[in-house]
Amino acid sequence: MQKLSQNDNYIIEMKNITKTFPGTKALDNVCLKLRNGEVHALVGENGAGKSTLMNILTGQYSMDEGQIFMEGKPLRLSSPEEALKMNIVLVPQELNLIPEASVAENIFLGNEILRSGMIDAKATRAKAKEILKILDIDIDVTQPVKKLSAAYQQIVSIARALAYTPKVLILDEPTSVLTNVEADKLFKAMKLLKEQGTAMVFITHHLDEVMEHADRITIMKDGRLVEEVPVSEITKDEMITKMAGKKVQKLQRVKREVSDEVFYEAKHLNRTGEFEDVSFAVHKGEILGVAGLVGAGRTEIFKCVFGITQSEPGAHTYIEGKEAAINSPISAIAHGMGYVSEERRHDGITQGMSVMENMVLPSYGQMLNHGLIDYTKAVSVTDKYIKEMSIKTASRETLIKNLSGGNQQKVIVARWLAKGVRMLILDEPTRGIDVNAKSEIHSLIRQLADQGVAVVVISSEMDEVLSLADRIMVVHRGKVSGFINDVDLTTQEDVLKVAFQ
Repeated sequence: MQKLSQNDNYIIEMKNITKTFPGTKALDNVCLKLRNGEVHALVGENGAGKSTLMNILTGQYSMDEGQIFMEGKPLRLSSPEEALKMNIVLVPQELNLIPEASVAENIFLGNEILRSGMIDAKATRAKAKEILKILDIDIDVTQPVKKLSAAYQQIVSIARALAYTPKVLILDEPTSVLTNVEADKLFKAMKLLKEQGTAMVFITHHLDEVMEHADRITIMKDGRLVEEVPVSEITKDEMITKMAGKKVQKLQRVKREVSDEVFYEAKHLNRTGEFEDVSFAVHKGEILGVAGLVGAGRTEIFKCVFGITQSEPGAHTYIEGKEAAINSPISAIAHGMGYVSEERRHDGITQGMSVMENMVLPSYGQMLNHGLIDYTKAVSVTDKYIKEMSIKTASRETLIKNLSGGNQQKVIVARWLAKGVRMLILDEPTRGIDVNAKSEIHSLIRQLADQGVAVVVISSEMDEVLSLADRIMVVHRGKVSGFINDVDLTTQEDVLKVAFQ
């Protein structure tokens, strides 16, 4: 494909786009212009309207006012299928693959390669390998997607988009589950697509990636356009200030005193193929950071701790020194534990329920009055956390699926605060969350720990672990490589040394 000049006409022009949902104006007179052969970053806090704008471009939503032009011609899409026919393709933040289907089948789902009216399996496999080669990924395309890690599932989702030969490619938080190695491969593929003339919208909260890989930036706040600017004319700090509408305090480490009292202890947890002989303890009021590469077994260990899966015989777990058999999430909750999954959409929220229903879900037993749920109490608790956590929602009755990802995450965290847990496990608690919301959640985590709650933070962001943790447990290939007690003097390199020792 011929390389296109940056001076060519805009392939997409979105003019004065307005969209209102019941009780809230999601977009107010927003404009966005995309050039061929450009990476255009779309940034803003959770709830700024980024996803709504892209959902209009891809036919998921209809706009109330405004105009869209593609290559100078009016464009009005009524469905995502119509967008795909125009080669406008979205890679969503949340995975939407079919677990039982193979890698190749998922890549060409809805875009099947046919021969005599039937799916050509051989050609599908060959073409899937060819697309994955663009991403520098070599995996068995015949294996079910469910066998892949979250990172590789994300790669498959990106490969599916490339199978449509996009003219406009929208990447929504594409690196949130990728390791640095995989992210680098994605950026190399983006560079190749850019050279071929593809216009890309890059939505991310990783602003370092924006500064390194984007050509232009559109900043949004509260459904409005703040500024469109070349990346060369803005700093990262300026971008953060414009996104938040105020100066945002940078992540800073806080030295804390931690109790010697142990709340939870595990000895010899084991699940063949996932993790081996894992032993550790979490103290009351401690923030235990869990570090390691993606796929190291961190999530699998704590799913077992919370009773989602079971350890093989020989393991022992203790709550405040007394042996406790935690064989289900119900049992874990009964022992005062809470769990925030890394897979917010699948394991965190109940999409058909309201913000209030999601927030008080584990607390119904505490809200009974003569055998019935005390609605007044549920309202009071929900309103309290909506206010305290600055959750952006039209009302407590809004369906949680209509909230931005960051606000959904706040509701899930609030769920356990409302429950009054004594130990909270947070797996990737700030994935896909803007800088301001991240700071708020970090503050909440510290407040919880200060109140004596044992907190476990599993995170792939090393800066997050180093700024939050009182102690770090390092996991590598399903084993605990070691513990770092003096976090104040620890660097990312120190953590990696422990992982590979």
